[in-house]
Amino acid sequence: MIKKSFVRKEQYYDSVFLMRLAARLGTMPGIIQISSGMGTPLNKATMRDLGVLDENGEGAGVNDLVVGIAADTMEQAQAAFDEFSRLIREQPEKPADLPHTIEQAVRENPGIDLALIGTAGDYAADEGMKALKKGLNVYMFSDNVPIEQEVALKQYAKEHGLLMMGPDCGLCMLDGIAIGLCSKTRRGTIGIAAASGSGMQEVMCIIHRNGFGISQAIGTGGRDLSDEVGGITMLQGIDILESDPDTKVIVLISKPPSECTLKAVLERVQRCSKPTVVQFIHADPEMIRTYGAYPTGTFLETAEAAMAFAGGSTPKPHSVTVPADDAFRFARALSGEQKYLRGIYCGGSLAEETLTLALDRLNPLYSNVAFGEVKALPDARISQGHCLIDIGAEEFTRGRPHAAIDPSIRIARFEQEARDSETAVILMDVLLGYSLHEDPGGMLAPVISREREKAAKDGRSLCVVIALCGTDLDPQGYEKQKECLEKAGAAVLYSNEEASMLALEILRIKKEADR
Repeated sequence: MIKKSFVRKEQYYDSVFLMRLAARLGTMPGIIQISSGMGTPLNKATMRDLGVLDENGEGAGVNDLVVGIAADTMEQAQAAFDEFSRLIREQPEKPADLPHTIEQAVRENPGIDLALIGTAGDYAADEGMKALKKGLNVYMFSDNVPIEQEVALKQYAKEHGLLMMGPDCGLCMLDGIAIGLCSKTRRGTIGIAAASGSGMQEVMCIIHRNGFGISQAIGTGGRDLSDEVGGITMLQGIDILESDPDTKVIVLISKPPSECTLKAVLERVQRCSKPTVVQFIHADPEMIRTYGAYPTGTFLETAEAAMAFAGGSTPKPHSVTVPADDAFRFARALSGEQKYLRGIYCGGSLAEETLTLALDRLNPLYSNVAFGEVKALPDARISQGHCLIDIGAEEFTRGRPHAAIDPSIRIARFEQEARDSETAVILMDVLLGYSLHEDPGGMLAPVISREREKAAKDGRSLCVVIALCGTDLDPQGYEKQKECLEKAGAAVLYSNEEASMLALEILRIKKEADR
């Protein structure tokens, strides 16, 4: 094996674009590993860890493009870089009059009021402050921003009547415009403020598919409800949604806030004049209820409660009906050796929801998302027993795009689980929306079909259950994706909760039959 770093001086390209190209070239003959990015200390550290950074790459500056390749031969590494360069050249040229700085953008477009920032974390806070000082609200996709810088940005925004969404804000929808890794939904009367990207998207999509709509969906970033930050953006979001005449119902979503922040948020909710649905994962529902809010435990229940309030009624007790025919059909086809659940998730909050639902049914339960009674996997690359992986976690995304953008890493893990003779059910989420993979179903379906055929030849039945999160307005097309996955033999469910409960019911029936 050889490693070779190619450097192109003073050339900048978007990180997601570079990762897409690298993923595309990773299948070329002889390529073991490929990573590309600007020559920032963080990117170079990642390439160093991946074993693709040589002395040439070490000398790259922050404004230089670095392409690091590990290959069987130097000729194969050169061929991959030549193809990388060709693909770069084929990209349409950007208009020459595009602004190059925030200051120039504001000067040339005085009506703009929102800046989208996705630069490396080392530089994101400076750009965010520049935007705020120019009177712009900020949506910051960037992560790895020091928390003290996040606090400074949010304090400044609050003091100047602006909104700072992020850092590490995966999506939002403002005035009907989907931003980030977001599904497209219709406008309506339900407003959301959330510190959970995939959780907010799940709720938005369920609401849309039931004929309701979203007024505003405000992402806060995952650390907003820590006591260090104090819920600054969440509290601003409640103020915005309460004063918005189009919003009739408010929904708040987060992992449990820190103690002081939880009290501050609930005291603000107590003063709110609009019905408020609160899903703080793992939080005490009775405590939430004492502050006048309606507590929920799952994303489906959250959407149902919000729609009930929007329709002028009181939410009904939540329950989920598992398709019994599917459960028995899948369970009866499993061989005696098959007994384990294997989950492969892109959405971190959806993964945590499934783990929560499974905790009292599967024991022991392993994951790289460890909390409560969930046991931490010694190695996230190797499954053990009943196991659910958040494949969007940092250990899987360093130096490569998220699995919702480039499904190749999940496909490899799917093949690994499918060929394990003890795997009974593979459970996955599939996320649709802008900036995500243009055809995730089309990528997964042939693999599902192939692995089901291989399992059948080995005397097994591979059961695949999918929670499809998206809408008919998404560029991928909800029904098209659903049909594609179902033709491959997967059971495609309306929500993550329903998909999780089907998977758990299949395992229950199988266990009962084995006794």
